[in-house]
Amino acid sequence: MSSSPKPTARSSQIAVSLVEDDPHFRLFVASALETSPRHRLTATAANGADVQAWPDDNDAVVVLVDYQLPDARGAEVVEALLQRFPGVLCIMLSGLTDEQFVLDAIRAGAVGYVVKGASAEQILDAINDALAGGAPMTPGIARKVLGMMRASPESAQPRAGVVEVELGFLTTRELGVLELVAEGATDKEVSVQLHISVSTVKNTLLAVYSKWRVRSRTEAAVKFVRVKSRRDHGR
Repeated sequence: MSSSPKPTARSSQIAVSLVEDDPHFRLFVASALETSPRHRLTATAANGADVQAWPDDNDAVVVLVDYQLPDARGAEVVEALLQRFPGVLCIMLSGLTDEQFVLDAIRAGAVGYVVKGASAEQILDAINDALAGGAPMTPGIARKVLGMMRASPESAQPRAGVVEVELGFLTTRELGVLELVAEGATDKEVSVQLHISVSTVKNTLLAVYSKWRVRSRTEAAVKFVRVKSRRDHGR
């Protein structure tokens, strides 16, 4: 009987691809990935067309995407990636800090948004955080987005019955998990606080995605904050 092949160091590394048009920043991020013992770079692209040329067997589990590309918005690239590689985790890397750009990325399915200027270590930490179930965001970006959700005119003028229906779709457990996710908790932290397994947390979030028609924990968290704000303002 032949023994199963032993996993190689390469196969145990986190596979990451990169979409970035600035050659200097692309080299900076690529170098960080290639010198990291925990990560490996599977493909790079300078624009949306290059991404379309990636082979179907690209095994990246995380893709770092610049928001401003010569031929497409980063949000458009994220949507295309999720259609072609379901389950891939997309993190935006951008110099743009306006809340609307962040929201566009989240709505497209990005799980995080890291502002350029972050160190190599912070970028690698964001990748690890996303894989651990987190929603990595530069702190200032996260505060601005959540503040906008709480203070937006849409939140201040709830439509009758809409909030109850949106929250009513969710079970008590789903609401509890979302509450913690919106506070930035990882799947492991949620499991500890709610005394449930990590797999239960993941399955609960998948159920929320289906009910609310969202594609990432970040998008679900933002929607949860918005819905809660409507409810609170409507009291």
